[in-house]
Amino acid sequence: MPAIKLPDQRETKKASIAMIGEWKQQMMEKIAMDDQIAKLLWYDTSDALSRPDLTDDQKAELCDPTSDHRRIYPTRYTNTVAMEQHSFIGLGISGFVPQESYRQFSSKYTMGYLYFFILCDNKIMDIDEGQRHDFLLKRIYELFQDTTGFGMGTLQEGNLMEDWEQNNKFGGYVLMMKVVDMK
Repeated sequence: MPAIKLPDQRETKKASIAMIGEWKQQMMEKIAMDDQIAKLLWYDTSDALSRPDLTDDQKAELCDPTSDHRRIYPTRYTNTVAMEQHSFIGLGISGFVPQESYRQFSSKYTMGYLYFFILCDNKIMDIDEGQRHDFLLKRIYELFQDTTGFGMGTLQEGNLMEDWEQNNKFGGYVLMMKVVDMK
């Protein structure tokens, strides 16, 4: 009887580059399922946070490419020019390079950034509690800072920049979260 090769029972670790699609999907779902973020994206009124919570189906629409309520994108930009007043969150992953530690580069580890592009139409920025884009930034930071599941260890804030687009029609932030992973 010929020998049969048994399947390798060890789980192989996927490199960070191979995980980008999965990470974006996890990021979109985590953002959409947050009650405060969902209300700030769904309702364009100043009382958005005091409005009723969204259903799970409504939250799913925030990521659905066929929905008129899509507000969370796996890319930096929306696929159409925004004609109506809304808020948006775009995602990006960039800057993956060998991890550097005091002029020494690692051949086993890589470091990069998960980007959150938070943009609000400047006509709906004001909400009863302050500024819409400030609250979106706060919740995204709270959801992702020090969390696991993206690379090794925990996510850490890498940088934060103010961002204005389309002749200042949209304003907000670009939050970068640093991730370290195997090559």
